[in-house]
Amino acid sequence: MKKTLLLSVMLLSLCASMSALSPIRVRINGENFAFIHSEKVPESMNEKFLKGVYCGTTSDFKDVEVFITQFKAFENYTSTVLEVLGDYYVVTYKPEGGIIDGALLLKKNDIEMAVDYTNPRGNRMRAKSPTIDLDLDKVSVTRNFLTQVNANEMGGPIITEDGSVTMVYAIDQTGKISAPTTTEHSTWIEAENSSVPGNRGGKTVSERNRCRTLGPGMNVISFYTQPLSKETEATARRLETLLKEFDEMQASAKTELEVMGAVTCLVDLKSAQRGMILRNPKLWLTWLNKNPKSQSMEALTESLDDEDFKRELLKEVKSLKNKKLRRAWLKRLK
Repeated sequence: MKKTLLLSVMLLSLCASMSALSPIRVRINGENFAFIHSEKVPESMNEKFLKGVYCGTTSDFKDVEVFITQFKAFENYTSTVLEVLGDYYVVTYKPEGGIIDGALLLKKNDIEMAVDYTNPRGNRMRAKSPTIDLDLDKVSVTRNFLTQVNANEMGGPIITEDGSVTMVYAIDQTGKISAPTTTEHSTWIEAENSSVPGNRGGKTVSERNRCRTLGPGMNVISFYTQPLSKETEATARRLETLLKEFDEMQASAKTELEVMGAVTCLVDLKSAQRGMILRNPKLWLTWLNKNPKSQSMEALTESLDDEDFKRELLKEVKSLKNKKLRRAWLKRLK
């Protein structure tokens, strides 16, 4: 009797397990997939799934694994979260094929760039595992971090901030993605330093809806995580403003840490510009052509040293329908 009961329990468990692992069949971007957990996009389709959203050159697609980690299917569109080399994108597709909208959600460990490097006593930030949740009408990404505060100061209290920044993107019934709303949460911990005589192991913990150890780098993250549908000439003007601001920060920096922080942000902005030009060339090449003496144009000129980028840019220039604009850029790229 006991053996029969045990066998029945084992069979029920096996059936439940098999049911849980039954693939969910869905059509995304005109292609059929059978989901169990995440699903790998065939390499031959990388460009189809990412071109126009991905911030980089299409040469990056070679030998790169792209995973659909989450999806929600609707009659008019399917929303997905894609993982590419540790970075995450949200993309909405037409059922029969074609991108509706998309946004770069998260670059691997990018929150570390947002540490407040102006603290003369030194902040050291470490990114913790992020969370990304795709819901029926929104997607949220939470960047978690731990900062050692006043890390260069000896003998003082041990101060840490356990913080998080959450960005929520609404997705409407047509598959268009809104600009994100951002919230923060901070757990601030001050503990007595065990190396200091008289230490009694005291500790205070406080919480607030604002992180203290985030600095100007958050503006960089906010810049490159905007949805494609929200990208306008105002986006290009914003980049110009940010390049000037961080250039000035670097010039006026009082510590080596400040210099490094400003340089890191400048490098990331210029990298973001390259990717954004390739995914939306008409917008960016039009604005840059109107502003040939801008810092954005200087940044682009520097980027032309990258042969892969220059080759890709030339392909986009040759595809421009505006003949006057096309001739102007062909002349620049000679």
